[in-house]
Amino acid sequence: MDKRYLIAAALCLASSSAIQAASAATNTSLSVQQQKGNVVQGTIVDQNGEPVIGATVRVKGSKTGTVTDLDGKFTLTNANGPIEVSYIGYKTQIVKNAKGNNLRISLQEDANALEDVVVVGYGQQKKASLTSAITQIKGEEVFKDRTVSSTAVALQGEIPGLTVTRNSTRPGSEGASFQIRGDISVNGKSSPLIIIDGVTGSLDELNSMNGNDIDNISVLKDASAAIYGSRAASGVILVTTKRGKEGKAHISYNGSISRTINGIQTPLTNTNEWLDMFYEAQYNDASVVCGSSDPAVIHDNINWWIFNSFGGPSLDKTDIDPETGNPTIYKGEKLFNALRAGKVLTVQNSNRVERWDTSQDIMKALYGQATSQRHNVNISGADQRFGYNLSLGYESAKSQLKPAYDGQRKWSGRLNADYKATDDLKISTNIAYEKRDVQSPSTDVGQGWFDQWFWPIYNENGEVYDTFGHRNPIAGLTQGGTSKYQLTTLRGNVSGTYDFKKFVKGLTLTGNAAYKMVEQNSQTTNYKVDYHDWVGFVTNTLHAPGSMVQENKRWENITLSALLNYQNTFAKYHNVAAMVGMTAEQETNKNLKLGRYKGPMYENSGIEDLNVFTNGDNNVANGGKSSWGLLSYLTRVSYNFDNRYSVEFLGRRDGSSKLSTSQRWKNFYSISGYWRISGEKWMKSLTWLNDLKLRYNYGKTGSVEGIGNYERYATVSTGSTIIGVIPSAHPTLWLGGMTSDQRTWETIDSHNFGLDFTLLNNRLSGSFDYFIKTNNGMFISVEYPQLLGASAPKVNDGKFRARGWEFAVNWRDKIGQVKYNIGINLSDAWSKVMKLTNTENVPNAGKNSNRLIGKPRNAIYVYQTDGLFQNQEEVDAYYEMYYWNADHTGPKEGNIIPAPGKQILNTLRPGARKVVDVNGDGKITRDDLYYAGDAAPRLSFGIKAGLEWKGIDFTAFFQGVGKQKVLRTGHFYAPWVTNYVRQNKTFMGKMWTPENPNAEYSIASRDQNFNKWNYENKDVSVQDNKYIRLKSLVIGYTLPQVWTTKVGLSKVRIYFSGDDLWEWTKVKDGYDPEFGEASNNTFPFSRQLTFGLDLTF
Repeated sequence: MDKRYLIAAALCLASSSAIQAASAATNTSLSVQQQKGNVVQGTIVDQNGEPVIGATVRVKGSKTGTVTDLDGKFTLTNANGPIEVSYIGYKTQIVKNAKGNNLRISLQEDANALEDVVVVGYGQQKKASLTSAITQIKGEEVFKDRTVSSTAVALQGEIPGLTVTRNSTRPGSEGASFQIRGDISVNGKSSPLIIIDGVTGSLDELNSMNGNDIDNISVLKDASAAIYGSRAASGVILVTTKRGKEGKAHISYNGSISRTINGIQTPLTNTNEWLDMFYEAQYNDASVVCGSSDPAVIHDNINWWIFNSFGGPSLDKTDIDPETGNPTIYKGEKLFNALRAGKVLTVQNSNRVERWDTSQDIMKALYGQATSQRHNVNISGADQRFGYNLSLGYESAKSQLKPAYDGQRKWSGRLNADYKATDDLKISTNIAYEKRDVQSPSTDVGQGWFDQWFWPIYNENGEVYDTFGHRNPIAGLTQGGTSKYQLTTLRGNVSGTYDFKKFVKGLTLTGNAAYKMVEQNSQTTNYKVDYHDWVGFVTNTLHAPGSMVQENKRWENITLSALLNYQNTFAKYHNVAAMVGMTAEQETNKNLKLGRYKGPMYENSGIEDLNVFTNGDNNVANGGKSSWGLLSYLTRVSYNFDNRYSVEFLGRRDGSSKLSTSQRWKNFYSISGYWRISGEKWMKSLTWLNDLKLRYNYGKTGSVEGIGNYERYATVSTGSTIIGVIPSAHPTLWLGGMTSDQRTWETIDSHNFGLDFTLLNNRLSGSFDYFIKTNNGMFISVEYPQLLGASAPKVNDGKFRARGWEFAVNWRDKIGQVKYNIGINLSDAWSKVMKLTNTENVPNAGKNSNRLIGKPRNAIYVYQTDGLFQNQEEVDAYYEMYYWNADHTGPKEGNIIPAPGKQILNTLRPGARKVVDVNGDGKITRDDLYYAGDAAPRLSFGIKAGLEWKGIDFTAFFQGVGKQKVLRTGHFYAPWVTNYVRQNKTFMGKMWTPENPNAEYSIASRDQNFNKWNYENKDVSVQDNKYIRLKSLVIGYTLPQVWTTKVGLSKVRIYFSGDDLWEWTKVKDGYDPEFGEASNNTFPFSRQLTFGLDLTF
């Protein structure tokens, strides 16, 4: 640790010295030039002859310079030497003999993306020479002016084939996940490997990074990931941070302030709407209970539920019942009607005083607007010997929660430096520190809308008021404790590259040593919370007597590598490149968890320390340490003829400590190639075709997901086992888990067919890929009889396949002085289980438990329905056909229909749903489940458009999903599946009544079992989750440099950006389309409005 700080300090001092030296040298040069005083005037234009505003014109190698005005004109004094003209998006022009006062310099747009360098596994390649499906995106294109709190979420929709999902917009609690080209296993372990500056990372580490530090992100989607061997089955994401670029030192600042507001909110009932839905459901149920159709009789049999058990005599001395002369008693129907009329009541209910007030708005008390901020400072520069990039960042982001803090803070510092010690030796180092603090209340977050609100939030003394369910969320949020999560990452590496050009042209050796420490600290504190009645009497408590749990996890990773690279061209057309190397990686994990469940000794002290909590009956004290190692040998060999034909082989041999010695080593490889059709002579006449290339890639990648560090060792457990001639349970010792020396990696075969094209003078470019991935050794669990005496290990005896395609197209052009671009990417992936050993292959209702041959991992199975019963005759006929057995003595075998009977609420009745006998066997059973679709997002797309004109820039980015099925569950997916909560008013006015026989939804009822028959795992609860969302909108203005240079600034830009501003969705029950299949969380999604400032000195 201390040595690394010394290295950082030394690099900072070295960079400072280099800058001072360069400055002194430049000043000396300037003093000489000023004595000569050559003046050059002219105009800078683009290829269309339009003036270029704000282009930089300077004497090459000096600080003598100026910028063009609004007409593209410039005047340069002391112009002794070649003139360098540069402007963003254009190729830099060098004019060697610049003289006179009428110079005209034309800049050419730098639009040839084929010359871009793409980061690949353990190296770089030109985009034009790629043989595999690798997509790279620049950090500036993703993170510039974006203020999303999650680095991962910012990538949503940006890269074809990379699916990014989230289930919340709460900063630090987004629940983001990555997937490349769909699933590869039924085990759900499909997260890609993340590499940050050459060292393995995690999604948490990526989210802790400052997006402003990221130079580019490459995604390896096909078997090119085999260079990372046994961890590359789900693809690889390579993150590369910024380094110093040759040129004078510059300091830049980016700052922004954001306002977070509510987005889509589940449409839950207000008080009167809830009361109306309640009455309708109770009225319908009363008709069943009393067995009458007389409205008066039905009304008299209504169960007023909470209105019967709560309420009492009014404490208002003026509220007198005229019939009795006593205080009016508000219970049952009278309490219901009073609340329906908006009356405020104070009543005595036994030993507590109740207050009823429907005017209180719990939503306004819980959610409002929040302010977030972000600040980044960057110092960067380089000369021929030394380059550096130093950055510091801070971010504070809050959610819309008002009563308590809910958000995250991030700090980051990074120094990347390169030093050319000699003409043959280059030394590079990276040092990074990142810290992310996430804090939220430990209870009641997102539960504010659960209870329909009839009460005040606080009593007359300002204390938290007790509801009928003891669920006033303000209590838990403000007094119930906190949940804190802290992730600290320290990352450093040093590498040296020696060029053997004096001995062998094109031969280099690179050695790298990296250290990474990740520490995760979490703490959950629960304090006792008192609930009160209206006058202050304590009626209930939460979290008594209090608790605190602390957990520390620490990972330390050391990675060493040595790579020998060779690259050369023979006879002009034969390009050869080769790499051999080895890597060694070791990671150690330590964890410690402590908890006390009694206390604290000093209430309301504000001391959050485990020592102030006392020992209870459920104390926690556990921990452990484990480690794993990976030794790898790797190679890559490529041959390219005249940039027309290319073939590449890469391979890796991995040895993992997680596996037994007999299965420890495994080989992974990829072979790929391309044919550049546009390079053929017979294609030269097609002047509109700039580039056309066919690609193919095949290879094997691997996975050790699901294998523990020491799973090859068995442990001993105690308990009882059924044994004996007459089977019975006996005390026994047994192996807690059997081991297998045959268990090895999952191996994924991958095929990829690709097409790249560039047309119309490089203005139109794109690609198309089709892929097939097959997991031939998928881990599966095998069930054995209990007589085995132990749980069997998973075996490599499953098979899984995924297919899909990706398409991306981009158009860039210019009309006059307006530059514009539009890009579209679209991808799809679908999967199915090919083989499962020892399985019945019978579906279960729902989604999560289905692993069926021939279906995707996320298969949804539900019961098909066919409308609603319109009268009792239809109900009786249905029972007769599908429920009763042949002799009418009971239900048919496997029946799931509720039993018939009078005055039974969950029995079928007019307005209930008809479940279809799908297989035609004359009964309604589990066998009638049918496949309703894939819960995985499909047809994911992104659309980005932008334009620039005279310093004004505009960018709009849309993202969405074109195909996905979602099966709703939870509190709000159907009416009255949970009685005490607010209701989803999507169903209001759309439920069956005799007067509304063609209603969309079944008859209202408060019987939960009856409602489950109508909605749970039925086709009516499957939502079409397609949507399109305006993820980002940015409008900026860059002040002309002719203004800013007068105050010592080379660039000043102001901008407005918005995130998640608009959406269109097919979801019809009010949920946000990114919310997921189900949740009892009512925390609203957010939108964000940002104003920012960019300064460059």
